Amino acid sequence: MKIMNKYIKTLLCLSLVFATTMLTSCLKKGLPEYPEWGGTNIDNVYVEYRYNGPDQYGGQPVVVIKKLDVVKTLDEPNATLKLAITVPAVSGSFNAAERAKVVQNNLWLYMDISTAATIKPLAGTPKLGDPTNLTVPQQYEVTAADGSKKTWTIVVTSFNKP
Repeated sequence: MKIMNKYIKTLLCLSLVFATTMLTSCLKKGLPEYPEWGGTNIDNVYVEYRYNGPDQYGGQPVVVIKKLDVVKTLDEPNATLKLAITVPAVSGSFNAAERAKVVQNNLWLYMDISTAATIKPLAGTPKLGDPTNLTVPQQYEVTAADGSKKTWTIVVTSFNKP
């Protein structure tokens, strides 16, 4: 019994030393001061169409993502991104019947934004990751790491399905 108590005390002491060591930092001061990033840009916009493909996983259809061709025009003074979208040609499971279903009011957006910035939708714009109606302008507010903000408007100037 004495050996067991001694073993438990030793184990508790070692655990306390280990925990104390792991929860303390060696470096307390002298860290360089870096400026916070002030970028509030949307650097790129991607548009995609999503549909249920022919493959199944767990008894459910696997969603297929078809990237649409996008030509972006930046209007920096007005914080507007103008998009010319073209639906690509038929290929693989993206057949003629599926291509015919691609409409401007049921597309998905995703974007590249400035380093360490965040983005949020405004004025009824759906959040990124939800289907978006691109027949109307979409507004997003980009907040930089330094707290500065910029409101961007995304407008589709043409939607081509040649």
